[in-house]
Amino acid sequence: MKKDSIELLAAHIDMEPSFLLECLRIGALDDDELPDDPLAVPPARLARLRRLQRLCFALEVDAFAGAIIVDLIERLENARRELERRS
Repeated sequence: MKKDSIELLAAHIDMEPSFLLECLRIGALDDDELPDDPLAVPPARLARLRRLQRLCFALEVDAFAGAIIVDLIERLENARRELERRS
């Protein structure tokens, strides 16, 4: 994703471009998964980014640690849904 696309996406979702660039650098945001139009990013991807940003600021951790925590939270939520579905 080009720098101007990052800036457009950052403005669209009210995030710092530097945070999005850090997410791209560490792999929390995959450039291949993003559409050519930065305004057409899937809602699930935006929700994950917002969760990651909130968590990083609330816990004062970097994007890498935040991405690990968000991944673990999502795994727990999926496991909980699966358990509820089976009962």
